Amino acid sequence: MEKLGDIEQKQNKVIKFWAYNKRVSVMCIDSTNIVEEIRNIHNLTPTTTAVLGRVATAAIMMIFIDLKEDDDNITIQIKGNGPIGKMVAIGELESNNKAILKVYADNPNIELPLKEDGKIDVGGAVGNIGYLNVIRENELTKGKYNGIIPLVTGEIAEDFTEFFAKSEQKPTALALGVLVNKDGVKKAGGYIINLMPDAKDEDITKIEQAISKAKPISEMLDENISLEEIAKIVTGDENIELMTQDLDVKYKCNCSKEKFERGIKSLGKEEIQKIIDEDGKVDTECNFCHKKYHFSKEELLKILEKNC
Repeated sequence: MEKLGDIEQKQNKVIKFWAYNKRVSVMCIDSTNIVEEIRNIHNLTPTTTAVLGRVATAAIMMIFIDLKEDDDNITIQIKGNGPIGKMVAIGELESNNKAILKVYADNPNIELPLKEDGKIDVGGAVGNIGYLNVIRENELTKGKYNGIIPLVTGEIAEDFTEFFAKSEQKPTALALGVLVNKDGVKKAGGYIINLMPDAKDEDITKIEQAISKAKPISEMLDENISLEEIAKIVTGDENIELMTQDLDVKYKCNCSKEKFERGIKSLGKEEIQKIIDEDGKVDTECNFCHKKYHFSKEELLKILEKNC
């Protein structure tokens, strides 16, 4: 087993620990780099950076908790009554310790005034009337699991905590944070604590007390507190054990012209013919990476001829 204290600082670092003699698991993540990448890809405002950064961080944690086999994937959909609209995060396990993620929001360029306490209004951007939907798919069996709950606050962390409690029946403590400055993402990250079946009441009490005293996750990261120390702080256990540290995630979109062609084909013969008659072309753009694909009249006619 690797020794604590020798944990290498990595980009988009995700580390799992055991606490209380393996009766509790805790995952801590520094997602600063990938959230900054998302900010640049989607040209996000400070408000939408905070929102999508939280969604992306939660998605990364769920990938490494819930997916077990290569090519297993998870889709997270969040739709509230706030101005950011629908958000989607899709994650996939490429191997036991490597994952890919992509995200988008309907309205990535909105900006809201800060709240009275000076914090970004994440809940105002998302809204508190709507849903959180999680879809897991196993590539081997093609089996799907769908879990959906109403939004609680739109603050993202509280909504995922509710999801684990109601849809998964898992007692979970979860925190997410994104610290934004004029240059972009200063720090982003989160932690999730899960109780094993043999967890004791005293473990739960100690964790609740520890979390109540802990600073927000983004502040701890900004103070350069290591993930190991954060795990100790939020569990209240000084004797945590390293479970695994070799977890890596990157932003990757696997869109292609062929996939968009299949989308055009799914419109059906009449709709494609209408597009040919009225516009004579189709210009599409990927929501996840903003790559553009052009279909000329000739290409549309071939699609019509070939598939319809």
